[in-house]
Amino acid sequence: MFITGCVSSNQQASQNQSTTPPALSPPAITGCNDKTCFISAANDCKDTSLTLTEDFGVLKYSSKDCIFTKTLVSLNANETEEMKTLLEGKSMTCKYENGKFDQRLVTSLIYGTEYCDGELKDALGQLIVFA
Repeated sequence: MFITGCVSSNQQASQNQSTTPPALSPPAITGCNDKTCFISAANDCKDTSLTLTEDFGVLKYSSKDCIFTKTLVSLNANETEEMKTLLEGKSMTCKYENGKFDQRLVTSLIYGTEYCDGELKDALGQLIVFA
């Protein structure tokens, strides 16, 4: 015979456990398919990434916790070996504030890098000085 309305303390504890929402997991990295999506997500400090083939080669962009990373993955085959050695595989990281992402970091190879550090920034600086 069942008595409605009464729940034993063991049953109540197991019911409370099953109704407790699961712990929130960290936000997943979203992959964007274009610069507009990436700039919007980065501006909100969302974890995101984008790999694009440009006229000169392949660039990878990522943003996590308001830190932007740009990596020049590879240059086109028609670039010189000296340029490839200087630039390929090099990265720079840039810190920014939520809502203040400088879109030039994605739309330009050299502009917007005032708050950046890394081998890619240094190598690009050398090219500008010697150009």
